[in-house]
Amino acid sequence: MGGVAALARAAGFRVTGSDSAVYPPMSTQLRDLGIEIHEGYDAAQLDPAPDCIVVGNVMTRGNEAVEAMLDRGLPYTSGPRWQAENVLHDRHVLAVAGTHGKTTGASMLAWILEHAGLNPGFLIGGVPANFGLSARYGDYPFFVVEADEYDTAFFDKRSKFVHYQPRTCVLNNLEFDHADIFDNVGDIKKQFNHLVRTVPGEGKLIVNGGDPNLDDVIAMGCWSPVEKFSVAGEHWSIGSCDEDGRRFDVCVDGEVAAQVNWTMHGAHNRLNALAAIAAAQHAGVPVTQACAALAEFKGIKRRLEVLGEIGGITVYDDFAHHPTAIIETL
Repeated sequence: MGGVAALARAAGFRVTGSDSAVYPPMSTQLRDLGIEIHEGYDAAQLDPAPDCIVVGNVMTRGNEAVEAMLDRGLPYTSGPRWQAENVLHDRHVLAVAGTHGKTTGASMLAWILEHAGLNPGFLIGGVPANFGLSARYGDYPFFVVEADEYDTAFFDKRSKFVHYQPRTCVLNNLEFDHADIFDNVGDIKKQFNHLVRTVPGEGKLIVNGGDPNLDDVIAMGCWSPVEKFSVAGEHWSIGSCDEDGRRFDVCVDGEVAAQVNWTMHGAHNRLNALAAIAAAQHAGVPVTQACAALAEFKGIKRRLEVLGEIGGITVYDDFAHHPTAIIETL
């Protein structure tokens, strides 16, 4: 929501907001943008009445501000819907979806487009070190968005990503998550297929070919060209790789197209990179140029972030909380 507020300010709107606990760094970033922050959710913050209230998905019925908004009949919307109508509606949206790798993949993709001189807009659920901020309005036409499958708002139980209408869409992986809102993995597959149904016929889907759950999603209905990526055997694949993963070949139809030399760790990050390279190509960035950009990619806060080294021991900070993500990180 802080990122949405920053985009609204950049788009020329006067923005105020509230939270239950206001603290840095987001509070500092928002105040530096001229955004007034109200602590707490009392009804007084709605005087005078706003032109529109953007309701975050943590807000519930029974919240004082929510009840006042409904009782007074004030106009309201969700963060994803507001973004779709005011920021994304006439842009080439590149969305990165999946149970894992959304933040990292979106950050890599935004940086590749930036390195190519395209100055993309973006909204990412983390802070890419190359940018130092999680949201930017950017130049037309490109906008990169981390496409989250969590629900939109208390009044809209669809996944957030159905609002974004991407032209380029990465499906990174899919497994059971968010047990508070999904009963089983089948529920999540349906939401992912709803996303697939919003991609135009002239768009493109970049799909992890090693995930059978994504095969099921595509089989439920797809009207856009699909390019698959995986460690091996797909249109996009990983060729030879150093033992520490600091250098690897990017292959297209089995032929080496370029090489990545970078500082990132892990097989999962190589797949994130492969998806980002494929998505960037759909935006017009050549493979060799995308690989050169990744050589300068600095990572994301709290994603295998190196905090320092003490007595020969390297200390990392990592956000991984899903069992699969923890295994991959380790």
